Amino acid sequence: MVISNIENAPLSCDLIFIRHGTTLWNQEKRYLGHTDIGLLPEAKQELALLREQLRNLSWSKLYSSDLLRCQQTLTSVTPLQREQAHLDARLREIDFGEWEGKTYDQLQHIQQYRNWIDDPQNVTPPKGESWQAFTARIDSFLNTCLLHDALSEPVTVDVPQMGIVTHGGVIRYAISRLIPDLNFWDTQVIPGQAIKVRLDYGASGWVGSQVAFP
Repeated sequence: MVISNIENAPLSCDLIFIRHGTTLWNQEKRYLGHTDIGLLPEAKQELALLREQLRNLSWSKLYSSDLLRCQQTLTSVTPLQREQAHLDARLREIDFGEWEGKTYDQLQHIQQYRNWIDDPQNVTPPKGESWQAFTARIDSFLNTCLLHDALSEPVTVDVPQMGIVTHGGVIRYAISRLIPDLNFWDTQVIPGQAIKVRLDYGASGWVGSQVAFP
């Protein structure tokens, strides 16, 4: 991701993307975008390992989608830092419109749905969000996160660590923007999983690479 050069910027920054825990609709393989449902009752147990992995991290910034499932995940995995988190609607999953809550089996015979599966960048779910609108708001968030927030950190900070609790589609797109030659579907992220991206800042801006986490 190319962002204009700024003097005295940190040399590196870590982004830790966290996908929310499992909801009933995830379990039932229903399309879940802006519909605001919470996690399954057993999600606390599901997220216990991630909570332990994150326990000793010190966040320079912590962000979350404003949807309930992400806020519940945030509270579960970073309970002591919950109050410092910035809730941001730009981190919501794509809005599937009339297909929210539906399954593949329910939609597979609809031609517009078949067209969307084949070409999601140019076909929009009825009353849903276009690909262009979805990616524009994530790009806007990334520019705020990296251009303003990361570059405002003092140079003395070892490696600023930013946590981002969000949704599967958001994580896939963001990582495809940050890591060269990576496509949207190249990243696989399951509920309750974290993926760490190390960003290095140079003449062409931030360039990312995925590193093992924890």
